[in-house]
Amino acid sequence: MRSPFKVLREIRHHSRRVERNQFDRVQAAGFVLFAFVAPFLVSKMESVRVRESSAMLVLVRVFDTLGNSGESLGVRATEISAKDRAMPWREQVPLADVELVQHTLWCGWPLVTSHTDLPTEILVTRTASCPATREAEVLRHARPVLERKGFAESQATTQTHLSSWIFSWGAWWVMLSVGLALLLLPLRFAHLLTRRTRTLVRQSRIDRCHCPNCGYNAKHSILRGRCPECGSELYERPDY
Repeated sequence: MRSPFKVLREIRHHSRRVERNQFDRVQAAGFVLFAFVAPFLVSKMESVRVRESSAMLVLVRVFDTLGNSGESLGVRATEISAKDRAMPWREQVPLADVELVQHTLWCGWPLVTSHTDLPTEILVTRTASCPATREAEVLRHARPVLERKGFAESQATTQTHLSSWIFSWGAWWVMLSVGLALLLLPLRFAHLLTRRTRTLVRQSRIDRCHCPNCGYNAKHSILRGRCPECGSELYERPDY
């Protein structure tokens, strides 16, 4: 009984080697190269693909309270919801709505690889009963409410999403490799068609005892090893 190692050696010896053409080598080189190019594209997309979103953190209404005789009892501020913004206020005169807005920049493609929270912005929307000269007074009454809610003007902060960054790197790697394969596909087909056509032409010439290279009729040639016309080697021809 033969040993399995000897059987493997015989299989390896008699196995047909897979021929790699120039397209396979280009595809393999591109696959390795794109692994180093993809991180640069991910970093570049963080500055090219930027989306901005805004969110209202808190809404404060500043109003003037009126007494029974219509005199002013002082300016106050309270937090309200967005749906209460359009509701009528009794015995009170709304002066302005103060919004604390957070702007966020989302960077990266195909996934968001990092986001930046910009400094919060205070927006004041005055009503018709509040002149521009009272805007400083409105802000002075609104700030204590914002501070009690834990909101304040913040600084810009940037956070990187590591998992999204790795996935985007892999996605770019795959997209570039697939793009190169699709680009080489018509070239591969044209190369294969050319080789098959050339093989058929050469085989047809051999069957007719002609030179496979130039088509010279070498049936009655005294030089059975080479073509007397072009000097190329002749395949073995059947005897007639």
